[in-house]
Amino acid sequence: MKRNGLMLLVAAALLLAAWGGRAPVQASPTLDPGIAAEPALAQGEPVTVQFLTWQDEDSLIALEKMAAAFVASDPQYANVSIEFTAVPFEQLFPTIETAVAAGAEMDLFAADGPDMKHYAYSEAVVSLAPYYTPEELEQWVPQSVEEGSFNGTFYAPPLMQSCSLMFYNQDMTDAAGLEPPQSVEGWTMDEAWDAWLKTTVDDSGDGVPDVWGLRWGQGTWQGDYEHGIMRRSAGPVGSPTYQGVGEDGITFQGYLDTPEAIASFEDYRAWHIGDRAVSPREPIAEIFFNKQAAFYVSPDNAIGTINRLYPDGDFNYGVTGIPYYEDGAQLCHTGSWHVGVSPQTTNLELSVAIAKFFAGPEGSQIWYDTVRQLPARVDMLNTLPEYQEYPQQMFAEGLTAIGIPRIQTPGYTEYQQIFAELAQNVSQGEGVEVAPLVQDAAVQMEQALAKYEGWQEVEPGS
Repeated sequence: MKRNGLMLLVAAALLLAAWGGRAPVQASPTLDPGIAAEPALAQGEPVTVQFLTWQDEDSLIALEKMAAAFVASDPQYANVSIEFTAVPFEQLFPTIETAVAAGAEMDLFAADGPDMKHYAYSEAVVSLAPYYTPEELEQWVPQSVEEGSFNGTFYAPPLMQSCSLMFYNQDMTDAAGLEPPQSVEGWTMDEAWDAWLKTTVDDSGDGVPDVWGLRWGQGTWQGDYEHGIMRRSAGPVGSPTYQGVGEDGITFQGYLDTPEAIASFEDYRAWHIGDRAVSPREPIAEIFFNKQAAFYVSPDNAIGTINRLYPDGDFNYGVTGIPYYEDGAQLCHTGSWHVGVSPQTTNLELSVAIAKFFAGPEGSQIWYDTVRQLPARVDMLNTLPEYQEYPQQMFAEGLTAIGIPRIQTPGYTEYQQIFAELAQNVSQGEGVEVAPLVQDAAVQMEQALAKYEGWQEVEPGS
């Protein structure tokens, strides 16, 4: 069964612009035979592979190192160039779809785990099931295999896993007389809010804090990965609020807009507006790393960023559990970046070889050494000494103890876009009631995802 065409969410002209914001990665002059497999191309044949990813300095550094390692891994890749094009996070997902629909040249892309079901359903990614044995799939934690699969068929290997906890600037918490618990359990939401208020400081007296108490989430994006935690944690385990979506993956009324969830959105409004505000209405880039916020909800890739920006150790930080509602459930969302092979590729075998290398032992080690986020590989989680001691041990424990996948649906892309608009409207819409915004968003989500009805019966690749 062939599904309907892809949604063109951004102008095709934007996506057909020249690829290659980053310089191509060339082979090292010293070649190591490495892990030779079936030839992906004729030896010595020049070829450039286009790889679409998101704008993040640490990740781009890692990808370029991985590309250099790949082209040096086998003589047949000596004349391969991997060219990266990076777009802002919020533009990546529609860019992938539009590039495929418009016929833009693209071989590989990086995508967030929950979006892989969407791309598989929309035939915007190639199934890699023929290239992996069941034993090879066991090299990753089960969550990653599920997140890279669609209806039981494997499509995309993972670069890493994730669980967000709460970082804090220890100089700021010490100045405020705070001692955040160094445990996964952490503070309740009320306890944390008190701490955020105590660390929101206006030294200049102009009414605008010089240091904010909180940045909840990475970058300046208000996405489901971190911001969706609040509304789900407002309900106890097993409740509609906690589930976040109906079992059909397309029902949001009665899940997004429960009384408990709406109350959490009202708290989110109060974090940004009013006399208990602890976050700026307009997100500030690099706010935690520039020492403009005391607390920061993030996965452990923040450690890699701190190490890169402060190589002399001039940044004292700690990690505590992610706050939770006392009548709800503590949780962190799992799932992270996967590598997909585009159906537009004219270099299928080579693209598959790159994807397997990037998610394999050598590529994963390079990625971890640069990004410093939870590996998806079981062997690395079990052997890396960092994950046996504080603070990184907390992220491994969080993944196991409180980690739950984000909502599983092929409509995750559309859901997240509507959710991001909702979060922005709630945080900036002074004088606008929160409940109608949430209720309207639930209706919009159901309308946008109605086309996926019956997706759980779709046979992959049909």
